Order: sequence, then structure tokens, then C-alpha cells
Amino acid sequence: PREAHAAGCHRMCEAMRLGPASGAVAALASAALVAELSAGGGAAAMFFEGRQALPLPDRLALYIAALVLPLALATAAWSLRRGRQRQDGKSAVAAVSEPCTGTVAGQSRAGSSCSSRPSPVGRRLFPGTSSRWVANSQFGRLAQLLSLTEAEASCLEHRVKAIHAALWEDQGCRRCMEARPSSVGESETSGGSSSSSSSSFGSGSNEAREAQLHEPIDDYVVARFLLAAKNDQTRATTNLKNYVAWRQGLPGVVSPPDGWLNSAAILLPFEDRYGRPVVVIRARFLSSGDSDLFEQGFCATLDAVIGHLLSRRARGDALENNPLDQYIVWIDTSGAGMQNFFLPFVKTMQRLATMRYAERAAKMYVLFPGVFVRGLWRTVKGLLLERTQKNIQMVAEGEVPRVLRDLLGPGAQDWLPPELGGVARPWPSPDEALTLEDKAGTLAANAWRLLGAAPSWDAALQPQDPASAISGLAPEGRAAARSRAARNGHCTKCWDWLAHLLQMRV
Repeated sequence: PREAHAAGCHRMCEAMRLGPASGAVAALASAALVAELSAGGGAAAMFFEGRQALPLPDRLALYIAALVLPLALATAAWSLRRGRQRQDGKSAVAAVSEPCTGTVAGQSRAGSSCSSRPSPVGRRLFPGTSSRWVANSQFGRLAQLLSLTEAEASCLEHRVKAIHAALWEDQGCRRCMEARPSSVGESETSGGSSSSSSSSFGSGSNEAREAQLHEPIDDYVVARFLLAAKNDQTRATTNLKNYVAWRQGLPGVVSPPDGWLNSAAILLPFEDRYGRPVVVIRARFLSSGDSDLFEQGFCATLDAVIGHLLSRRARGDALENNPLDQYIVWIDTSGAGMQNFFLPFVKTMQRLATMRYAERAAKMYVLFPGVFVRGLWRTVKGLLLERTQKNIQMVAEGEVPRVLRDLLGPGAQDWLPPELGGVARPWPSPDEALTLEDKAGTLAANAWRLLGAAPSWDAALQPQDPASAISGLAPEGRAAARSRAARNGHCTKCWDWLAHLLQMRV
């Protein structure tokens, strides 16, 4: 019986995914309980068979053992697991002597990025882009982009360079960044390592770069973190170091979990006229749940934003209207109530906007605000900074189509669904969403595929071209698309045939 008990305990530990040390604790605790029961002889056996009751002291001892031993086991397992996580984190930061390599789509790539940790689906890396440095005479322009006050603008250059110097002194960050040149067009040697990068203001060189775990840590990134830290140089430096360490501890780009995708609450469908990706939050589909799941899903969405913008820069697009690589947010509050607003989710978004994705959100538009939303806004508005107040705009129901069309520019109606004043196919509800485009938006789906972070089931559900060119349009939009196709020399009959198939699918 004792051998059978030991084998059963071993299987239990494997099922619970306990390590060797945790398994030993479990075996000792269980063996101690068996020994206590064995000491009671036949009386203990008869107690469990219901034939005879143990004396009150023995029953109390058994009850106490049944409560204390599982608690001791859980505490020991948690402590050991925490110890392993801390050791893994220290190892990831301390491993600075080896060059990093990554695997993307089965191909090995030597990288200047930050982790050699394996991933079951390969390394999910961002497109390689060069750093962008700001000339000494152009920090005033950067201050204008950040909407800094005159006093803050006067210290911007000094603080940005000081943060770069502090990061370069950190061994964990040095291998993930380039040394900042003393001036544009010149390179300098810093900390015994030379940087040969040179670029003009606002753009890096177009030379091919290796894939990377995060965006280049350049002047724009440092300036965004400095702004998020309210111009606190020490805090901005700490947040940047923590951000690099967090990226080092990941296998790559954050992949969207299925639980997040199935909610279809946050979409990334397109850009606005300024090249800023649009994140649409459909508040009515938010529900209370796992905060960790929400954090992973939101990070995956913002990684799709970063991956999309970096891929455009890697192709040579300057993104002159979006130099800070930001996105905008549309919060659709129609149909939402108190049950759709959760303070933990708001705190998570605020923390991520400060610690990891600093000042990525350029502006937020709250669509269809009701009495509750407007009352909440009037309550908290006075507590926010003036810059933050300007970045949040309430859009009444009658103004939604006009404001959104102005943001998207020409052709906006072909992108907007009917509920927002357009003629495109309505965005599916969670029950109707089948493809990755339905669950997360076209831009997010394409970005995750490019980064190797799309879920495994997506490959069989990708839309086929050329039908996908008009699959997102309502009948009126399809007619306009066919008209444009005819003007461009395409066969109208073929487009009519495709439209007929799409109509059958809808």
C-alpha cells in the first residue's frame, strides 16, 4: 500500500505540474498523514468506512491535519515557484555576454535584440528598424510634438541625453540599443562601444536591420517615457529599464489569447488620415473576468500597433504625420452600462500606458456618451492635467459621423460600419465573429500574421483575394467598389460575380 501511495503521489504531482522540490514536499506531507492514520490502527480504517467513530481528540487531530497540510503544501509550492520566476528574471537580465538569436518562420536570425529564450512557435519579433536621433537644434520641435510647457522644453535635451547615458551604463539595456551619437551625422564612442548610426532628424537609415524584440530605444521613445513620467528623469529611466527587462523575459511579441479574441471587444480595423492606427473599444462587450487575460490581450493589441508602424518604417515610409508612432482610441459606449465598466481594467490600461506603452495614445474619442458617462467625465475632468483633458473628446450621437469622417479623410464611408455613419459591413458581435479580422480587426490580424503571433487556427480561415478587396463592404459600398474597378479597367462582370458570392456569404 505504501508503494502504491508513493506512485499515486508522483502522478498527482505531475498532473499539478509541480517541480521536484514541490513534489517532495507533497510526498512528505501525504506520507505524514498516512502515518498518522496508520498509528490509529483499525479504528482509523473503521472511521473512514463509517463503522465506528474515533474519539473526539483523534477526530480533531485529523481535521487539523486535513486543513494545515494542504495549506503548507500550497505555501511551499508558491514560494518555490516565485523563487524560480525571480531566478529566471535575473538570468534573462544578467545574460549579456552572448549574442541574441531568434527564429522567425523557421529561419534563424542573429539579432541585436534581447532574448534567446525559445518559444513553441518560434521567436515572434518586430521588424528591424533603425534608431531616430534628434539634432540639437531640433529639440524645440520635439517639445512641440509633446505639447510641453516652455520650462519643460528648456530641459528636454538635457534629460533625454541623461536618460540615454544611464541606459547605456546598464548592461541589460546596452545590448538592446545603440549609443546615441553626439550630433546628427556624427558617431561617438560611448562606454567602450562605438555606434556607427547616423541619420537625419525624424528618420533613420533605410538599411536592412535584424528583427528585434522591441522598438529601437531612441530619442522618441525616451521622450515619450519622460512625458509619461511627468518629466521625472529618474522615474523615466527606471520605467525604461523595466520595459527592456520585461521584453527580455518574453519569447517575443505578445500573442493574443483566444479568450480575449472571442470577446471581440477591442478592434484594430484601420488607420486615420494621419497614419495613426485606430483602436476601437466596444464597451458593451466588456465583461468582468480575468485581469491577467485582459492585460495579455491589451498588450497583444498594442504590440500589433507597434508591429504595423515598424513594418511601415522598415518599408521606407517616413510617417511624417505620426512621428511619435501613436494611435488613437474610439470608445463606443452605445449599449453599455455600469456592468461594462470595471476599475481593475481601467487601472491596468493606465499602468500599461505609463510603464510599457508610454504615451502611445494620441487622443481618445468617447462616442455616444450617455448621462452616466458625461457625469463621470465632469467629476474627474478637474482632477486631470490640462494636456490630458485636451486629449479626451466627448462626441455626441449627432456628431459621430462627421467627426469620424474628418478623422479618416476621403473614402471614410467605405471603412465605417452603418452604426458609425458608413456603408461598410457591420462589425460582427462576439457570437458572429469567426475570422481573426472579425474578432480583432483587419489591421491587427495582418500585423499578427506578419509578426508570427497569429493563433494557429487562423491559417485555415484567412480571406481569399481578390474577394477580400470588397468583402468588408455593405451592398452600397460594393457597388462603389465595382464602379472603381470598372474605371480601373477590371472586368465588371467578374466583380458582379464576386459580389454575388459575397452576398450569398452574408
